[in-house]
Amino acid sequence: MNKTRWSALAALGVALVPVASGQAGGGRGDNDGSSTSAGAAVIELRVCNRSGKDALVAISYLPVEQSRFYNRGWFRVNDGECKSLVETGNSNFYFYADVVGGNRRWAGSHSLCVEYPGPYNFYSDGSDYCGEHQEARNFVAASKSEPGTFTWNLDP
Repeated sequence: MNKTRWSALAALGVALVPVASGQAGGGRGDNDGSSTSAGAAVIELRVCNRSGKDALVAISYLPVEQSRFYNRGWFRVNDGECKSLVETGNSNFYFYADVVGGNRRWAGSHSLCVEYPGPYNFYSDGSDYCGEHQEARNFVAASKSEPGTFTWNLDP
């Protein structure tokens, strides 16, 4: 097992900041006022690949109307493509990406577990360790306070 360093609140699956209309957001993208049929505010998480290479994307997010962070990978986003990945009801989420067959990656400082080769899907369990067949990767932390679309761009 690999030791990882988790953000204490995210590792416990706690919603860090509730989504609220009218707050300034940290994301790029349009605010289309999306919501679920139950009225919960929804943020669509989207990736646009402008890197010149195909990429594989992993994401950690709080699914709509759930209370634990969910980790998913690998979404293939071809060069020049924009792809909507998931929806969340929480304003905080995390991304990581690798170039297909290359050595380029888009990383941050938030350590989370991934599985290679994937695909993978699992809930965060609050552990400081990655499970068997998992590796720690440093994800990019992102946020958007208002409903709508958040776009993460993979630039060269």
